[in-house]
Amino acid sequence: MIPNLNAVMKRLVLGEGWLAKRMKAMRFHLIALPGRVIRHARQLVLRVGAAGDAAARLIAARKAIRGLALGPAG
Repeated sequence: MIPNLNAVMKRLVLGEGWLAKRMKAMRFHLIALPGRVIRHARQLVLRVGAAGDAAARLIAARKAIRGLALGPAG
């Protein structure tokens, strides 16, 4: 069986607590967060509202994705 991208994302990036959650939960907790894209000093900055631990969850997911992109250390 070939898993879809949603299943891979939940398993490798979001962790064990997200395995049983549906795409609707991901949409409400991660994708549909209120935020604003700001251009500052020739950089794009995403400002996310302080709704619970959503910002920390996004940062952790981004670090996990970056770790996957870099491959195994060594």
